[in-house]
Amino acid sequence: MIRARVQPACVPSPVLESILAGTSRSPATAAAAWFFFRSSSVPDVREASVASVDDIVRQSVAEYEAVVQGHVVPQVVSDRPDNVRTYFQGKTGFPVYVPAMRECTLIGGGVAVYRGMRLARVLYRHGRQFIVLYQACRASVMEGDTLSLSCRARSDLDRTGWHCCTAPDGAAIVLWARGRTLCAAVAPMNGEHLMAHLAEADEPGAW
Repeated sequence: MIRARVQPACVPSPVLESILAGTSRSPATAAAAWFFFRSSSVPDVREASVASVDDIVRQSVAEYEAVVQGHVVPQVVSDRPDNVRTYFQGKTGFPVYVPAMRECTLIGGGVAVYRGMRLARVLYRHGRQFIVLYQACRASVMEGDTLSLSCRARSDLDRTGWHCCTAPDGAAIVLWARGRTLCAAVAPMNGEHLMAHLAEADEPGAW
């Protein structure tokens, strides 16, 4: 059972609200917000600031809570996927997935280090809800190096390429693997709805 708690109607922190205000205005304002956060004291690589939970599903839920509560802020802020992909180049050791999802606004992303393992976070807004894509090296997770998978999740990924589950508070968690990257998406919405967004945007140009 997944123990981490996710509130279905999360209220973003003031920090996240200020970032959202920047990305929802004109392209010039969004660009200024991107420049400010990219040029500020936010480090390129940040230690994961959540409790130690080695299962990637639980860790992705904890990361979602940390982002929404303002404990983790994007290191790059932009609503343009190419800007965010450029930021990740050379920082993770695996391709980072930054799709253009219908009905969703890209906010930005950042790099985290969890027990020496480099990870990527990509953040979206869907109405008043948030979607966090937590990404890791597929081979490392499959081998149980630092982060691991449950037997059921591993079986689903091997069989179908996808694994879906639900947190106790109703948030959907979707795992899928493409090439060298393992992705875990978390959002307080219906699981089928979240998977539809992800599957529709899953195309080569998003990597």
